[in-house]
Order: sequence, then structure tokens, then C-alpha cells
Amino acid sequence: MRHLFIAVFILFVFELHSQVVRDSSSISNRKSSTLAPTVVKHSPKKATLLSLFVPGAGQIYNKKNFWWKVPVIWGIGGTLLYSGMFYQNEYDNFRSAYIERLSTGTNIDAYYRRYQTPTLQVIRDSYRDSRDQSYVWLVVVYALQVLDATVEAHFVDFNMNENVSLKIQPQLNMVGLEYTKGLHVTIKF
Repeated sequence: MRHLFIAVFILFVFELHSQVVRDSSSISNRKSSTLAPTVVKHSPKKATLLSLFVPGAGQIYNKKNFWWKVPVIWGIGGTLLYSGMFYQNEYDNFRSAYIERLSTGTNIDAYYRRYQTPTLQVIRDSYRDSRDQSYVWLVVVYALQVLDATVEAHFVDFNMNENVSLKIQPQLNMVGLEYTKGLHVTIKF
């Protein structure tokens, strides 16, 4: 847990230092030129990398709906990680009990003595399957949050202008002495 906090702190420190202008010639050129605003493009690559290193960091970088996405990502991821560790612990316990039963014919612990040998094996296999499913779903959630951050980063600079329109109307044309039916499509940018 301590390593996670250190990694997040380092990412934010580098993020803050990346905004500092280091070249003094660019400052003098900027002062001499007109005060035109510089357009900074949103980087999908940066959102993807942030999301790869710290789940949810790409959503925070995108600054769109992160207030509900990040807790959902961390909640689902934490639950799946905890369940995977729980199932691993139970799998280890039943595996040890099963091995002990096969080697000695009985178990020292009274909890495991109440199960028959095939039942111990079935329970052990059940915990292993549950552990594997938890980790597979954890990988799926991790990949989906990276994909979400990447796709959303591509749409940050997307122009949603009200002047863009599509109009479809039926149209009747006269060709010679016959009428033809059709559609009239108008696209305005």
C-alpha cells in the first residue's frame, strides 16, 4: 500500500514539473510575439499510460466523469483482489488438509476431519476455480478502465458544434414526363 502512495506521488510530481518552461529563448520569443493563445492538445497516450500505471488515473487526467468512475474502478478492483486473496488462502488450507489426509489418513484439525476425502478435493478445486475467476475478472476490469481512459481521451478535443446538422427530406423529381422519387440529404458543417 505504501508503494502505491509513493507511485501516485511521483506521478503527480512529474506532472507538475512537466508544465515548467525550461528554455529561456522560448520565453523571450513568446514575449516578443503577439499574445496568441497556445492550444494544448489532450494526449490520449498520456491518459493510457497513467491508467496503465495507476487504475483510474487516466480518468482523472481526462477530467470527465472521473468523480464516479474512479470509485467504481477502485471498488470493483479492490473487491476482486480481496476475493482472489481470500480464495487463495482457503485453497491453500484445503489443499494442505487434502495432502495431510492422503499421507496420514486423518487430519489434525477437527474442522477438516468432518469432511470425507473426495469432499476435501471438491472444495479445494472449487476455491481454486473461484480464485482463478476473480483474477480473470480483475484483469478484465483493469483492461476496460484502460480502454475507457484511452477512448475518452480521444474525445476530449472533439468539437460538438451546433452548426453541424443532417437533414433528410423526401424529394420528387420530374425527368421528362415521369416523376422519380428520392431523398434529398443536406449536411451542414
